[in-house]
Amino acid sequence: NTISENSPSTNSSAGVNSFKVTRDNVKVFGRAINDANNSYLWFGLTDAGIEYAFTGTTTTITVAADNGAYSSENPARIAIYADGKLDSDVLIKDKTSKFTVTFNSNGRHIVRLIKLSECANGSIRLTEIEADSNKIEPTAAGNKKIEFVGDSITCGYGVDGTEGTFSTKTEDGSKTYAYIAAQSLNADYSMFSFSGFGIISGYSTNGERSKDSTIPPIYDKLGFSYWSQFENDSSITQLKDVKWDPKAFEPDLVVINLGTNDNSYMNSINSADKKASEAEAFTEEYENFISTIRSTHPKAEILCTLGIMGQDLYPQIEKAVSNYKTKTGDTKVNAFKFNVQNTEKNGKGIDWHPAPKSHSEAANELVNEINKLYGW
Repeated sequence: NTISENSPSTNSSAGVNSFKVTRDNVKVFGRAINDANNSYLWFGLTDAGIEYAFTGTTTTITVAADNGAYSSENPARIAIYADGKLDSDVLIKDKTSKFTVTFNSNGRHIVRLIKLSECANGSIRLTEIEADSNKIEPTAAGNKKIEFVGDSITCGYGVDGTEGTFSTKTEDGSKTYAYIAAQSLNADYSMFSFSGFGIISGYSTNGERSKDSTIPPIYDKLGFSYWSQFENDSSITQLKDVKWDPKAFEPDLVVINLGTNDNSYMNSINSADKKASEAEAFTEEYENFISTIRSTHPKAEILCTLGIMGQDLYPQIEKAVSNYKTKTGDTKVNAFKFNVQNTEKNGKGIDWHPAPKSHSEAANELVNEINKLYGW
């Protein structure tokens, strides 16, 4: 069957129609693009996905996975919600999968699919939505839009475990402070986060910068995966080679939560002089990154945060914010310090990452600060 853009094509089973996964038909969360023929919607970032409404009882979403996303070691983890309730939480096992949601009653229903695991380990393409309905449509926009730029904390690294080390199987973006805060504020969101990444250095314990794991050089891209290849796609286009159009999501607020991995690098430097000069370099690069965000999103509020896994570099972030504001006169940039996670009270996730309770507490802190600063 050919699938037309606006009018559905009817399958052999009576009353079930096929729809393309475009912004005309679904609300999109996070950075995601259609190909030229609208044969798929491609995304990989934490909590990226779709939501749509239809009138009927059953709907099926077809998911194509790249070689990372269907790997046995670190498969993509996705969640599907039916009328706001978690319907399935699955690890992708195949190159192509179909997920069906069936409701008890015929009526208007809302379905949401989001990717719970992070982008670096794989991406997915939604190739078709079927429903026993004449149309599917995007759900209403939220009250506000927030972009979160972060590291493993924003990815929900280790939130579903306590032992072992990194795995997409124990990542859950829906349990993060960022997702919880966005839901609480009825805000649409976009997460741009990668475990181990920083401003001048990714996670490092050898006194040398991990230069390949920094956010600023890829901030204007669709995402980043170590390697992405889809079946029957000879182009082998990589997420990091696709420019993201920032006008597709103009946030009211950009929340930056970076510096935890830079701090691991700082702590591994033995020379006091080098440590001091690198702290200055961090401040300077952070200030440059604020400028990048401002030129990308001229009207957004920018909130520069740190603290859930340690506050050591917060003074440098405050300094970067202060320097930037003094130089530019830009008043829409602020700094905010999270409390450090209370592991005695809340427990901890894998590799000392925040447990669900710590994420919830951080979400409350952030929502309170947003309400205080912006009157949301």
